[in-house]
Amino acid sequence: MSTEQFDAYQKAGYGQGNVGFGKKAAILVVDFQKAFTYSESPLGGSPLITAAVKKTKDLLSIAREVDIPIIFTVVGYREDQQDMGLWPLKVKTLSTVKLGSKWVEIDEELEVLEKDIVLTKKMPSAFFNTDLINILISQGVDTVIITGCTTSGCIRATAVDSFSYGFRTIIAEECVGDQGLAPHRANLFDINNRYGDVLSNKEIFNHLTEKLLKQ
Repeated sequence: MSTEQFDAYQKAGYGQGNVGFGKKAAILVVDFQKAFTYSESPLGGSPLITAAVKKTKDLLSIAREVDIPIIFTVVGYREDQQDMGLWPLKVKTLSTVKLGSKWVEIDEELEVLEKDIVLTKKMPSAFFNTDLINILISQGVDTVIITGCTTSGCIRATAVDSFSYGFRTIIAEECVGDQGLAPHRANLFDINNRYGDVLSNKEIFNHLTEKLLKQ
């Protein structure tokens, strides 16, 4: 992002404040499944995503200490591809992510407990045609901390919908990844200026630890 582009954002009034944390947060782990984390997958092998998985493991450890909801999403499709919409026209390799295959499994680096929720989605946003919004409302969540991949795709789409539904939206900067560094950085910059707060793990840890001390 050039200085000129940054100045244009500032002049237009973007990024003038923070959404902050509300009364109750949840962690949303978007598509950290083997299709995107394993190098053998045509969609996998990104060092950015590998690093983000490890940082997410740290974040989930803190989240479990303060007992906030953890929700995972995965993408998976029917053998006949009737649930893929227009994906085959744009990203043909997604057809390899079949329901019941190992590519739909969450990366073993991340522990999934019985109380955690796992949602299957078909499109970029974790909110689109899933039960996510009902689950968040039923648990009194007003703040969504987003982790996962990819930054320019499902993370951005989920962040926009989270903001649109009125949730305070936090992107855990070290816990999201993409196939390329340029789209990763550009989308984090844009999300931070428009839809939510892009925070480091340390900043999120500090908030969650403060909550733990108050319990």
